[in-house]
Formats: sequence, C-alpha cells, structure tokens
Amino acid sequence: MKIKDLLPKSILPRLLIIFFFPLFLTQILAIYFFYEKHWEKITTRFSNIAGNQIALIIKEYRINGENNAIKIANDLNIKLSFKDIKDFPIFETDKFIPEKIIKTLNSRLNQTTKIISGQKVINIFVFTEKRVLKFVFPKKYLESETPTIFFLWIIISSLILSTLAFLFLRIQVRAIVRLSKYSNNISLGKFKPEGATEIRLAGNSIIRMKKRIKNEIETKIKFLAGISHDLGTLITRIKLQIELVKDIDDVKKIKNDVKLIQNLLNEYLIYSKNEASTERKIKINVFDILYDIVSQTKRQYVNKDIKLFCKKNINISLEENKLIRVFSNLLNNACQFSKKVKISVINTKKNFTINVEDNGPGIPNNLKKEVFKPFFKKDIARNLKYSGSGLGLSITKEIVRKIGGKIYIKDSKLGGACFVVIWPK
Repeated sequence: MKIKDLLPKSILPRLLIIFFFPLFLTQILAIYFFYEKHWEKITTRFSNIAGNQIALIIKEYRINGENNAIKIANDLNIKLSFKDIKDFPIFETDKFIPEKIIKTLNSRLNQTTKIISGQKVINIFVFTEKRVLKFVFPKKYLESETPTIFFLWIIISSLILSTLAFLFLRIQVRAIVRLSKYSNNISLGKFKPEGATEIRLAGNSIIRMKKRIKNEIETKIKFLAGISHDLGTLITRIKLQIELVKDIDDVKKIKNDVKLIQNLLNEYLIYSKNEASTERKIKINVFDILYDIVSQTKRQYVNKDIKLFCKKNINISLEENKLIRVFSNLLNNACQFSKKVKISVINTKKNFTINVEDNGPGIPNNLKKEVFKPFFKKDIARNLKYSGSGLGLSITKEIVRKIGGKIYIKDSKLGGACFVVIWPK
C-alpha cells in the first residue's frame, strides 16, 4: 500500500493536512523541549531552594529548639509545626507530586520525608528521632505556573488559528466546487467567480469560453434552420407538382420520399437545438407520461406486443419534454426491429431506471457504444431496410448526459437488446 492511497481524495482534507501537520508537529516539539529543559530546570532549582531552607530550619531546631526554628520559618514565609512521631499516622507521598521534587528533597535532606499536595500549598513532613516537622510551603515555591500558562496559550492560539484556517480554506474549496458545477452546465446562467485570484481568473475564462460556445451553437442552429427553410420550400414545390402527376404509383413513391425528407429534417433540427435547450423541472407522474407514449406507439405499431411495468405512484420533479423525447426514441427504436417490447421502471431514493427490452436481433458488443454516435447507420445486427437519420439514439444519449444520468446497452432476456436509462432525481 502506497502513502497516496491513505491520503484523502478531496482537496479540503488535503489542505487541512498540509496546514495542521506542521503546526501540530511544531507544537509537540516545543512542548517536549520546554518540559524537558526549561520546566525541569526550574523545578529542580525551586526544590533545591526549599531543601536548603528546610535543612537550615532543622539545624536551628536541633541547636536552639522549636521556638527559634519557628521564628526562622516565619521569616521565610514557611509555616512550621511539630508533632510526636508516635502520634503521627502512617501514609505515602502524594502520587501527583512530580518525581523531580521528591528526588531533590531526599538528596538534600538525607532524611525520611513525605509530601502531600494541597490546593494552594504543599505539605512536607520530615521525620527526626522523636518529632515530625511539618513544613507548609506555598505551592508557587515548588511548582512553576509557567507551564500551565504556556500550554493554555498553545492550545488556545492553535484553536483560533485552526478555526480561521478552516474557514478560509472552506471558502476557497467552495469557490472551486461552484466553478466545477458551473463548468458542467453548458448554459451561461448567473455566476460570479469568487475566491483566490487564480480561481477568479479560471472562472472568468470559463465564462468567456461558454459565451464563445453559445455563439457557435446559435450560429449552427441558424445555419441548419436556413437549410431546413430552403428544403421545406423545395418540398412544397414537389407536393404541388405531385398533384399534377397522373400515375398513382409514382405519386405514392414521391410522397414516401417527401415524408422521409421531412422526418430527416425534423431530426436534424431536434439534434441541433438539443444542445442549447433549457427546461424547468416540474413534478410529474412517471407512469402517466410513459403510458401515454406507449398508447400512441401502439396505435402506430398495431402488430407489436408492447408491455409496460411501472408503479403508478412514482412522482418526480424533472424536465418533462426530455423524458418524453428519450423514452419515445428508445421505444420507437425497439418497435422498428422487434415484435415484442417490454418496458420496466425501477424506482430508488437517488434515481429511477427505465429498461426498454426487445426480442429483436440484438446489438453486438463491438457496436454497443457506436450506436450512440451521430449519423450512425452501419447496423450489422439489425435489419438495414429501416432507414433513418441516425440521430435518434445520439439525441437520447445527449439528453441523458445533460441531466447527469447514464445510458447503456445490455443483452435482453427476450433475446434482443435492452436499453437501460438511469435518470437522477
């Protein structure tokens, strides 16, 4: 396993690691060296001073008695009291006392000592031959408050800096995510670049690129519309001339050709307008839409066995015309090459899936991606007597791609092809 496999994939966690890892490492090293060097030296120094004072008071006690010892202790701001060793209870040194203080005092005094830590004082008990001397030191005489202040400063400053860094990084990442979503949609819409200078430059470049693409699409649409208009004029003239032809068989052939030309023109226009078309989402009942399309198709293909399996309570917000166009193209395509068609709809929380199956000749694996290309007509598996523009499936795939869905072909249990459309909610 490589290190990159353990790292997060998204940019925000990576930026946080880049920021926090050096910060935490520096703080850990600072705390370690401060504790090992500075804090330990200060503790040892305080303990030596306290040991010297206790030794001085014990010496005075042995030479001049208890009263003089108490007087010296008061001068040193130390409370001293005496107890008989027989009346003194047995106890152990407080575990919270730093080991450095215990070792230093024992080495200085060379006598049995017990230490108990209070809230603001430290009690040191020194055992002599007959008496127990109780020394009450202010806690600050033995323990420095600097480490606590130092630790709190590091923690609070780290939290403040980390919060500011997280908020700043989140703004930058949000700007990148907004730019990514805007880039995936071909329409211009309302978008204002934000974030760092580089992100704003990229956003402005994408806006300019979208404008150029939109101009190209509009030019193409106008060009195809002009061609359609010219061809429509020719078709009208042909229709007028047909009325003058006396041979009925020739008239039927010409009318079929004219109908084919009209169908081709309609598909060309649909394909060219599809890239720039926008539509609002509305809440619809999927069963009602599919049922209407199936009913219309049955009237067109009377001898086809078409069955729809869909729950009646699937209500989803989507672009109605896009669903109609996708399903109509797939259903017409299946009816052209088969006698039996089965439509099934599967509804989940994130999407719903439409399966259009047929019992036709099927599609070879090497052509399952090719059939979605514009103007694809080299259909080896299917009957070549059916003519068309080759744009129906291409239009379908383009619509599905725009809505963020997925379409693919698999083998059908009926023996033919199964077109699967995954439509996101």
